Amino acid sequence: MQEITEPGTIDDLVADAAANGFTVTSRRIRDWTEHGLLDHPQRRPAGKGHGSAPALYPASQRNLLLTLLHHRPGNHIDGLARVPVGIWMYWGDDWVPLRQARRALMTWLGESRINNKQRARDAARAILGQIDSPAATPKARRELLDVLTWVNYTGDPDFNRVEEAIRAVFEPDYRQQLRKAVGHPSAPFMTDSMIGVTKARLTAVKALKDGNVTDEALIQARDAHVFAYAEYVAKQPFLAFASPPGPGQLYAPITAEDTLNNCCGHLLSAIGMEIMYPADAERLRRARSGRRRPTPAEVGLTVTSASRH
Repeated sequence: MQEITEPGTIDDLVADAAANGFTVTSRRIRDWTEHGLLDHPQRRPAGKGHGSAPALYPASQRNLLLTLLHHRPGNHIDGLARVPVGIWMYWGDDWVPLRQARRALMTWLGESRINNKQRARDAARAILGQIDSPAATPKARRELLDVLTWVNYTGDPDFNRVEEAIRAVFEPDYRQQLRKAVGHPSAPFMTDSMIGVTKARLTAVKALKDGNVTDEALIQARDAHVFAYAEYVAKQPFLAFASPPGPGQLYAPITAEDTLNNCCGHLLSAIGMEIMYPADAERLRRARSGRRRPTPAEVGLTVTSASRH
């Protein structure tokens, strides 16, 4: 696809699609705009007494449309909504403005659990693979799969049951007063850390749906994640050496596809952690003050990652 450098009308966007082998209607473009997959075009007055000229989409949105169309096969609207959110998170507001990223995130929240029980179970199975212990019983593994599938599908967890299910698989032979930790000491994996991430994400979902997350809070959460993620990318090869043997991989290599596919979940975690631990969040912001924001390359992305993935 040749990069587009000029703004255009909705008719230009339809023509862009056709020129690149895609079919899209003006109605579809307007629908995607309402859901945040595209930003609203800029209205233009035609002059006194002449109404208004056709609104213009900036070049970045014309290119974004082609990226969305490239990924449209096999993706519902929630899957496509991750594209503008990820671009905003890692490339910044020059590519996707905050107002659009917020609408896209809410679209992802609203659609992501509809008819996705198999995907919820697949996500639960991936977690099981990471934390499975040879000493865990088949019954404990089935219970953890059921519990995590329910959490992923409904967003309504029983945290006591979640914790018991994780411990029964992750640390079945550990006494109550002990806590198992695996991996590198600087980034250990523990039952408590998994529970904490789950609580953070659900806290963020509630705050977003209640309208209690300001633009400033979204930006702060994004920046907190990007800094932490860049540090993980840099440390990942060293952390992987400390990963215990087994079918799962605690410190998996970073790929552009995983980064963009998981961007909404990562953002929810960051929002929730900022809400739950405001003092720690402020301390980390002060520590980052004056530091350059990591580039997409420093979080494992290239300039073309958004269009490729």
